[in-house]
Amino acid sequence: MQRLAFHLLTKCYRTLFVVIYLAVAAPPVAAMAQPELSIITSDKKLEAAFNWARDKALSYVQTGKSGVVDKHERNSPGTGNVAYIPSYWAGYTSRTAFYSRDYCHQAAGAHLLGLQQENLSMLKAFAATATEDRKWFPLWALNFDGSAFTLDSPRDDYFVREVPAVFELVEQCYRQFMWTGNQDYLKDPTLWTFCTKAVTDFISLHDARIPNGVAEGSGSGDIFRGSATYNEIESDTPLIESGDAIACQYQALLSYSKLLAMKGDDRQAKDFAQKAKRLKSLFNDAWGVKKGRKEYVRGYDVKGNAPTSWGLENSWFMPMKFITEPSEKNDAYLYFIARCMDSRWGRPSNLEAVSYIPGVFFPYNRVADAWKWLEYIIDQPDREYPEISYTLISHVVEGMLGFEANAPGNSFLTVSRLPGTIAAVEVSNVPLGGHRVNVAHEGLTKSTVTHVSGGTPVKWEACFYGNHSAVTVNGKEMHAGEKQINGVKACFVSIDLPSGQSATAEVVQQR
Repeated sequence: MQRLAFHLLTKCYRTLFVVIYLAVAAPPVAAMAQPELSIITSDKKLEAAFNWARDKALSYVQTGKSGVVDKHERNSPGTGNVAYIPSYWAGYTSRTAFYSRDYCHQAAGAHLLGLQQENLSMLKAFAATATEDRKWFPLWALNFDGSAFTLDSPRDDYFVREVPAVFELVEQCYRQFMWTGNQDYLKDPTLWTFCTKAVTDFISLHDARIPNGVAEGSGSGDIFRGSATYNEIESDTPLIESGDAIACQYQALLSYSKLLAMKGDDRQAKDFAQKAKRLKSLFNDAWGVKKGRKEYVRGYDVKGNAPTSWGLENSWFMPMKFITEPSEKNDAYLYFIARCMDSRWGRPSNLEAVSYIPGVFFPYNRVADAWKWLEYIIDQPDREYPEISYTLISHVVEGMLGFEANAPGNSFLTVSRLPGTIAAVEVSNVPLGGHRVNVAHEGLTKSTVTHVSGGTPVKWEACFYGNHSAVTVNGKEMHAGEKQINGVKACFVSIDLPSGQSATAEVVQQR
């Protein structure tokens, strides 16, 4: 008996040792691989495209790698051999660089794929390059080690600069904070200095030709001296002020105001909210209107003209950034964009430009137009440009599922925007701060959310377009509130979801 007792005691000690060793030696849960973003849908073409986009986008990640810098068409070998910062390709894959415009368009998709570290690293790298000597313009492109990409920055006083990118970077600071809840977006001194200078000194330093509080380009037609717009095709008639720049400036002011509020600076938050409101009023009452024309003005050129014709980015960015007021005029302008995109002369020749278009139409519940162009992108044989894969992911989650994140508030909103040809879509493991959620829509009137993981409960605002008075939640009828989503009527109910719990919300059909 004594031998048996000794043997059992020894075995217990060994078991305890193994348990303690594994607890110490095993990697912490946070360091383990995140659950993979995945999709199940009745549309198998969409499902295949989403899976392709997820894998393709992740193949562009450069984190942990090393290699040359300044590799491009004129210097195919590149130079040196350096360690890369957390980053991913955002631009031509023939170049060892990421670009500010591409980054801003890809960041939401990157977040959804778990690239939070990369998004913050790249944004800080851009912010660090905006200096007083550069009149607070950040560099247009950076090598994967964060250094200036010399093809686009041959000299410190001569580099590509486009006004909308400055403001989109500020907007991304806010949007990534809303997705992640990471306090660095509020407190990092490099980011905060950049954001502050962008919405103050940058505007005042670039408002000389038409002094009205709207940031300008040089009017030279030379992107190395400053373009007011992302549209580089119209260099023969360059704009001093552009529709995409004023729209991005509006979102930057709004984003900065919201960041200030989250920092607890209510006085300045109200001040910048008022600045955003005044800019929007200026656009809708004067800047963006022209007597005798139903289309919006999309800019002011060096000759004093105010064109209302189709201008690609400086046309579609205006409703996309919500500087246009929801109205019959805005509805007509969205139709104008759809009509121009349908014509051969109006459609951009590059697919990465087309990849903006679903994001123009989805927020206004113009689902047929949004799906038409998302499906067009899916059907193209050449989808190798990085923007295509990253934006395909975000168009499905933010656009089709209508997912709006508020990680600092442990909450989110959904609204189904499924096209009539797609019966159901479910995306699993959507990252929201420290949470993971699954979101499923069946048609336009039934949604299910599962709170997969996360310490605290999340609040789900389940929205449905239309004038519905009641919604059932797990079979129990609830009164539905009313709201407007970008000018479109919707109803909603709020649902608290502890970790591990699911809920199904469904519109009560009117009898």
